[in-house]
Amino acid sequence: MSTEPKILLTTPEITRLKIAYMTVAMKDPNLVHMEDDYARLSGLPTVIAHGTFAVSYVGAAVSRAVGVENVRRLKVELTAPVFPGDVITVSLTGTDEQDGTTTGKLTALNQGGTQVARGEATWSTARSS
Repeated sequence: MSTEPKILLTTPEITRLKIAYMTVAMKDPNLVHMEDDYARLSGLPTVIAHGTFAVSYVGAAVSRAVGVENVRRLKVELTAPVFPGDVITVSLTGTDEQDGTTTGKLTALNQGGTQVARGEATWSTARSS
């Protein structure tokens, strides 16, 4: 089992504009994504990005690293909010290979080192002849 972390993806900054676009695209008018005052009433310092940001970046990191056609399973858990200004780095933190597949542990950290998501992916590593 490999345990040396390998950075797979570092995102651009998550901006309020990107959060606004996601709000429209997802038809999710929850004020925690749009209004600072509402977010503060919810115990947050400011608006938060949709969980879709962290989940999609973890998925993109894996599919870019191993090829989307090889991904067999992806599980992502959100562990902390993503805020405007955050930059997310997705790393592969361990792998286990068996019977033509690899299972990898994943972590997504913001620029301050806070884990915002963690997960596991399984992908095919069998070689065709």
